[in-house]
Amino acid sequence: MKKLLLIAACFALLSCGSESEDPTPDNNGGTEINDNSSISAELKDGYITTYDKSGDYPWPLPKMADGYYNTAPAVCFLKDFLLGTAYELHYGDNVINVIAKDLCPDEGTTWFDLERDGWNKLTSNHSPDHLPITWREIPYNTDKNIEIRVKSGSNAWFLGVFVFNGRYAVKKLEVSKDGKQFYEMTPYEYNAFWELQCPFDKYDTPLTFRITDKYNHTVTSKSLKINPDGTDGYDTGVNFEE
Repeated sequence: MKKLLLIAACFALLSCGSESEDPTPDNNGGTEINDNSSISAELKDGYITTYDKSGDYPWPLPKMADGYYNTAPAVCFLKDFLLGTAYELHYGDNVINVIAKDLCPDEGTTWFDLERDGWNKLTSNHSPDHLPITWREIPYNTDKNIEIRVKSGSNAWFLGVFVFNGRYAVKKLEVSKDGKQFYEMTPYEYNAFWELQCPFDKYDTPLTFRITDKYNHTVTSKSLKINPDGTDGYDTGVNFEE
């Protein structure tokens, strides 16, 4: 019996040692989290409400992967919340995936304000003001690249952009004129878009974006010929590894 206990203790020590290893740098200079262990598999308690889908966003959204719906979490939701985060919502035996594309001003019990299509997929119950659910964070499993979309009101000296389709939410965005010297853009209200007063002449030449997600994966876009006074979307040619 003592021998068995000794073997078990040794195995536990070896297991602890293997979990404390530092993440290894990826090829893009970020930190590759091999098992995405910071995304918890544990389901947490929350609530859903719903809203009319018409006129809900002041900018055009790219088409999402099948099975995903738009949601607007409440402003009090999480301290480290970032727009673009994907979640899995459970109500009874029904499950849907959602992506946070906006923030709901409700500071009460509204945690996930769902577009009507998402609510209908999750439940047919429309009688209560809100329904209790369980949820957890997940990667956004898309086969598309990250998209940079220019914000209306941008011009040759001021650039505002939205970042869509990231496999994980973006926490840092940088832009460069020559692909060497990068300037960090500032997230605007609730990280809905990123902005920068032009630090180099004008935004009239191709630009490169360096994008870092909340788990420190970093990717660099191809050179993009941005129209700064448009609202066009641009395929960056990259996305974060799964």
